[in-house]
Amino acid sequence: MNTLRAELQRLFARPGQELPEAWPWPPGAEQLTLVDPDERVWTLVLGLAPQAGWGPVAALLDGMVNELELPLPAVSLAGEAGFRVWISLVDPVPLVQAHSFLEGLRRRYLGGVAERHLSAFPGTAACVPLPPLPLDGARWLAFIDPAMGSMFGDEPWLEMAPSAERQAELLAGFKSIKPADFARVLDELDPPGAVVPALQGALAGFARGAVGEAVRPEAPGLTVGGGFVDPKSFLLAVMNDPGARADYRLDAAKALLPYFEGLPR
Repeated sequence: MNTLRAELQRLFARPGQELPEAWPWPPGAEQLTLVDPDERVWTLVLGLAPQAGWGPVAALLDGMVNELELPLPAVSLAGEAGFRVWISLVDPVPLVQAHSFLEGLRRRYLGGVAERHLSAFPGTAACVPLPPLPLDGARWLAFIDPAMGSMFGDEPWLEMAPSAERQAELLAGFKSIKPADFARVLDELDPPGAVVPALQGALAGFARGAVGEAVRPEAPGLTVGGGFVDPKSFLLAVMNDPGARADYRLDAAKALLPYFEGLPR
């Protein structure tokens, strides 16, 4: 168990978040908290329900490795929740960047998957169960070799307890994303100045205040929606929005004056 615990700690646990020594985990101890009090994130998780099938998971993994040139992420069986893709980071990133990264992956590789079949952590929740762990008396959740994922398309679980030693060996082959690679891919998925559609469904919880507390934007008199990734794009949308209050449009225009040619910056 010590080797398995070390690999899980290396890949997924936040500094200061010590996993239990005993395995199987004691009741309640299987929940991995993904966001620290400073709203920083070390581990990102995308979930796909069984109805989505293995195909979108394979497409996501292929895109991350062959197009984005990132390390292959770990994959776990999640029972009735389907599959989960575990993205490990060397260094933490702010919560808002974690959300943008996951949303960018969703847009590029999972656009054909219905929102109700997707989940994201942090987002859907701030915690996620950490395999290997029992689903019920006869079935288990565990990490798998992604090359074997199609074998579990109809039954995303194991019929017996996984070997702790084999799980450790499997996890030892996965690497965390380096800060420079995360920044590079985040720029590619979410280029500066782009307007990102407002999040829907399972991913709408990405707009958050305190850890674990979903926030719904309150903007009386504005109709431009959310999802803007920089202040200038937002202000331009407000200024040109005929449905916005006149005083908001005037304030946006005043704030934008320094950005236009021929005016002092």
